[in-house]
Amino acid sequence: METYTIGGESKMKIVVVGLWHLGCVTAACLANAGHEVIAYAGQNEIAEAAPIRLHTDSPSPASGRGLGVRVAFEETPLTAPLFEPGLDDLLTITQQQTHTLTLIQHPTQLTTAQAEIIWITFDTPVNEEDIADVEYVIQQIKHLLPYLSANTLILISSQLPVGSTRQIQRYCTEHFPEKNISFAYSPENLRLGQAIQVFTQPDRVIVGLQQQTDQARIRALLKPFTENIIFMSIESAEMTKHALNAFLATSVVFINELASLCERVGADAREVEQGLKSEQRIGKKAYLRPGNAIAGGTLARDVNYLMQIGQQQQVNTPLFSALLASNQQHKQWSCRKIVEVLENLTNKTIAVLGLTYKADTDTLRRSTAIEFCQWLKQQGANITAFDPAVKQLEQPLAEIITLKSSLKQAVEQVDAIVIATEWPQFTAFTADELLSWAKQPIVLDASGFLMKIFGTDERIKYYYVGR
Repeated sequence: METYTIGGESKMKIVVVGLWHLGCVTAACLANAGHEVIAYAGQNEIAEAAPIRLHTDSPSPASGRGLGVRVAFEETPLTAPLFEPGLDDLLTITQQQTHTLTLIQHPTQLTTAQAEIIWITFDTPVNEEDIADVEYVIQQIKHLLPYLSANTLILISSQLPVGSTRQIQRYCTEHFPEKNISFAYSPENLRLGQAIQVFTQPDRVIVGLQQQTDQARIRALLKPFTENIIFMSIESAEMTKHALNAFLATSVVFINELASLCERVGADAREVEQGLKSEQRIGKKAYLRPGNAIAGGTLARDVNYLMQIGQQQQVNTPLFSALLASNQQHKQWSCRKIVEVLENLTNKTIAVLGLTYKADTDTLRRSTAIEFCQWLKQQGANITAFDPAVKQLEQPLAEIITLKSSLKQAVEQVDAIVIATEWPQFTAFTADELLSWAKQPIVLDASGFLMKIFGTDERIKYYYVGR
């Protein structure tokens, strides 16, 4: 281990491998905390969701990337692959001012790096059916092994099914016994739009260890961020990640399915939500807000992992199987509701506010808003849209969506407005503006994001999930 001292504290030399969203956040935060960080993209790395963003002098977010376009990784400087608040600034500071973050281009440079911890941060590729390409990540890790120094600790944070780390460890022991490499697993807990805060101020960090003697290295690694580390076995840490995401997915699907019943019987799902969260055994932070379906692939990926494990171990998992089916049905809420309200969509103009997967990011991949626009086009509707992070659309989306540069332009003379992404900028929209600009005062807002603005105005027909 090579350590050095800054401000009286012991710092470590860390290699972060895999430079998509998780990797860039990890490298930037570690380097900003004073660790000496070496970043390596991996062998022929192709990001799952969009190309690495080319360096630009413009501070504005990338223009709606995220549809599977593949380009070569740019050598220097390292910039965020998608818009994440504060990330590009942090990467610039650590590369050009503190010089605590450097890039390498070939695995042979890992040998001379002499880093004690290799942090694996590949974003596991996932297809449109939420099935992960686990073998891609495993092969990337295997490719590193010949170049690593003896006694290196490999810390994996990529989303992999339980048993994967042990599989890689057995391969390493068989092929490189002289290196005495040990393994650990720490499930990532990043959230688009809040990634830096979540990384630097975690509630706790879960770490599974192969060797308990590695606790000291992990504590030194994470000391700048937290001392609340929960150590367990590697398999338990892997399963904890599956369990967390599956539990959150279950909560979302549960409240949305309940909300569908509320709509039929005259109950208000938001009032039911209050009743549930006031129960001490549930709590106010529970994932029980009726609204949009699960999107993005992250939660669904772990549900699929658990289903696959059940099949492999011959254990029935009817709950997990039902989750995805119910969620898929709920994705059609906006489609069902707009047909119910407008009846015929032919030549109707619909404004879709928000196109990205979620607010504070610029990725369009796996966005339910995009899926909804594609469905509207199939029904013969005309589509206008506004999103603060999307400045242009690539083909074929540009053929079906007329992208506007302002909220006003998007909603002028439209037959209905659909709130698809919860951008804070939309809260400046007033009822009087809607009535003045739109042809019809109809708003579909699945999550009730703008309820305080439109939900109590009798002049506006306002619809949200569960009422």
